[in-house]
Amino acid sequence: MIIDAHVHTYPTAAIGQQALQGAGRSGCSGTVEELVPVMARGKISYAVMANMTPTYDMKTAALKNLPPVPTEEEKRNAEQKINAQMIERMKRRNLWSCTAAKENPKLIPLISVDILQTSPEMQEEIEDKAKIHGARGLKLHPVANRFYPYDRRLWPAYAKAMEMNFPILFHSGKGDIAGYTEADYARPQNFEPVLQSFPQLKIILAHLGKGFLQESAAISQKYDNLFFDTSALITGVEIKDGFASNDEAVKFMRTLGINKVLFGSDWPWFDPLPAIEKIKTLNLTPEEKVWILGKNAAAVYGLM
Repeated sequence: MIIDAHVHTYPTAAIGQQALQGAGRSGCSGTVEELVPVMARGKISYAVMANMTPTYDMKTAALKNLPPVPTEEEKRNAEQKINAQMIERMKRRNLWSCTAAKENPKLIPLISVDILQTSPEMQEEIEDKAKIHGARGLKLHPVANRFYPYDRRLWPAYAKAMEMNFPILFHSGKGDIAGYTEADYARPQNFEPVLQSFPQLKIILAHLGKGFLQESAAISQKYDNLFFDTSALITGVEIKDGFASNDEAVKFMRTLGINKVLFGSDWPWFDPLPAIEKIKTLNLTPEEKVWILGKNAAAVYGLM
């Protein structure tokens, strides 16, 4: 079984192209209609939709477009209205992901929550999308939405996710592919307080913590509930961002623990097919390839 544990999907090609910002390398825009044949060609059994909503950027743009207001109270009221609009857009995005997965059972939907929400709102969104709409986990992006993973405002969401055995996939490390340069939010060391406080919460750090590989290696052995995905680093085109060679990449994954590494492509930024072939050609044992290409993700998301 092959599972791509990190893809992004969009309702239309135009929305996907807007998200890609010209950085796509797969030749696709990110629609489900494009993804399904890609999965068939790669013999991919399941793809995990790591969809999220860039509420910070959308809110910033909306605030800039506000007309001048005479009082601070009016400004606060206008901002509260924008916050509510951003939350509704995120919830619509969550619902779209779940609906797309119902229509395509090989897709595994992740949803988002946001620090613009109250604690009850975050927990209610997780319960609603999980119990009624079939969500299977959370996707959170500290860089895109400018928060640290140890932000206590997210503690209720983490508690609810742990209670429901809901894995959380975080962007980790640098965010240059998405057009972001602020790396500090998502460096691996920032996840340690969360790992300590929620020992049964399954946390996946995307991109192996790219740009901070030594931090990933340092915390990997300390927490049984910590996993990593290979997206945007092991692409099939090249091994980069800290790996001097294929053998060094293999050594690093073994340092993390082969049972902790999930294959992910970051489609449509990258094509999963050459990435799969790259993993197949690495100097890994056949059993290690089975774990990385699908078995680990199946265990994390309960697909076994």
